[in-house]
Amino acid sequence: MQLILIHDDRTGRLQAAHGWLRHCFGPPGPYRLLDPVSQLVMGLIGGRTRGAVSAAAFMRLRQRFACWESLRDAPVAEILPLIAGVSFAEVKAPRLPAALRMVTARRGALTLDFLAGWPDGAALDWLERLPGVGRKTAATVLNFSTLRKPVLVIDTHHLRVIRRLGLVGPRAGIAEAHDCLTPLLPSGWGAAEIDDHHQLVKTLGQRFCRPSRPACPACPLRALCLQGVPRRR
Repeated sequence: MQLILIHDDRTGRLQAAHGWLRHCFGPPGPYRLLDPVSQLVMGLIGGRTRGAVSAAAFMRLRQRFACWESLRDAPVAEILPLIAGVSFAEVKAPRLPAALRMVTARRGALTLDFLAGWPDGAALDWLERLPGVGRKTAATVLNFSTLRKPVLVIDTHHLRVIRRLGLVGPRAGIAEAHDCLTPLLPSGWGAAEIDDHHQLVKTLGQRFCRPSRPACPACPLRALCLQGVPRRR
């Protein structure tokens, strides 16, 4: 019996999309990497919230608490006003100290540096057991922090784009999409290249591939898109 290997053309389409987006938007700008616990805090307050709003809330937490151990031990009533501008603040306020307490209980100290030596899948699984941590937040801790592991981050903008491009199923969630796309990433990409890819796709989702009334005729990926409005002749 002959084994037939079928090439998945999504790999080529993903790389083509990356090239076009980099040509259109340019390389994403650099940013300061947070330590892993700080990135966890940022991720826990940032869901469904504009970046500027979550960044402001993060800075208020930084200013109030001298260290994250102080946030871990703080009452929810003290935390809630500091993050009041973020979405679902009343849910996130108790989750913040709960997640930090669980890290401390499981490791004996409030640190995530040990994840640097773990396989990516095991590190994701460990983080996703923390209160309020899903695949997106876990991936940001591993990729956006000083851990700088080659783990793909997918947010709602990124997910919307790859669904419309047909790179994942139309009903795929973030975790399923992550598991589907990770094997398609070029083998030569490291953490920085994977981060750049996410930032480029996210930018497309914000500027062109919007949830409603997407700007399909002007989209730089319209030739690759399975759902976009055809270009007028």
